[in-house]
Amino acid sequence: MTTNIHARRFTRRRAGLSILAIVVLVGCGTPAESAADPSAIPSTAPDSASAAPSEATSVAPSASAEAPGAAAVFAEGVISTEDEEWRISFTPDGETAYFARSDGFFPQTRNATIMETSLVDGEWSEPVVAPFSGEFPDIDPWVSPDGESLYFSSIRPVNGEPREDVELFRVDRDGDGWSEPVHLAELGSEVDELGLSVSGDGTAIFASDRSEGGDWDLFSATPEGDGFAEPGLIEELNSDVWEFNPAIDARGTILLFTSISRPGGSGLGDLFVAARDGGAWSEPLPLPVNGRADEYHPSLSPDGATLYFVRRLGDGDILEVDWDAVDPTD
Repeated sequence: MTTNIHARRFTRRRAGLSILAIVVLVGCGTPAESAADPSAIPSTAPDSASAAPSEATSVAPSASAEAPGAAAVFAEGVISTEDEEWRISFTPDGETAYFARSDGFFPQTRNATIMETSLVDGEWSEPVVAPFSGEFPDIDPWVSPDGESLYFSSIRPVNGEPREDVELFRVDRDGDGWSEPVHLAELGSEVDELGLSVSGDGTAIFASDRSEGGDWDLFSATPEGDGFAEPGLIEELNSDVWEFNPAIDARGTILLFTSISRPGGSGLGDLFVAARDGGAWSEPLPLPVNGRADEYHPSLSPDGATLYFVRRLGDGDILEVDWDAVDPTD
């Protein structure tokens, strides 16, 4: 489904802990081989994961499965397919969704496209390439809570100059369509920025592997003018392992993210949640949907009732589950 996207060499400025090295070392074998090797390097990378499936890891056949908290494949065959699917985000009315799709593994190919789909008579339409995507590698769509902007990550030229790193961009509503992408230079660096999400008050949360963060960490920036103020580390959430794929709710009180090898996790990539009530974020808690496969790219429905995330069992599919059934902060 991707169109006219050129694969880019996957580089990292940091020596010793390259995402590409992790993906290649684990991804060259079959999932079963990786799972059988206890010394295998964890394969989850920002905007990616490589599963180690087992009989203990399963996907419920439907959202109405009897087991509380059982996750179901979302729109199987239409949105979740044999391709790789990545983070999904919805317009405020829940009638239109944006997600990314690639026919290869993003860390290796640097290749993905943002897709658009709408509810028609209760069924999701066949996804089409979003009007601002398809020419360059684009991933991580995030619709703002008011529906007036959409944020995404992209490897595309800036001011006519090609870039090899992933930068953050925004498009704004223009009638029934979207404006030309705006580069969020104030949030960028010489390395990758991924997974920006924005709360109702305009606060931005994203992940970066810039040197001051130490590997992949979460950063926050407050709105300023038509963009954002200088971002800073979210000290209480970052650790000496990777944190990425952040998703903040509209109220700014719930933050979901992915981590590798964080205490309390279940396997490879795991989902965590932190909460706050006007102050600092609470200690992150693992979600009960975590298993031996990779779970990553969380997001919540506009009404906060449904959790969406990606689980990789051979390929990455989007799953859905009732948020109240799996929320460990209650």
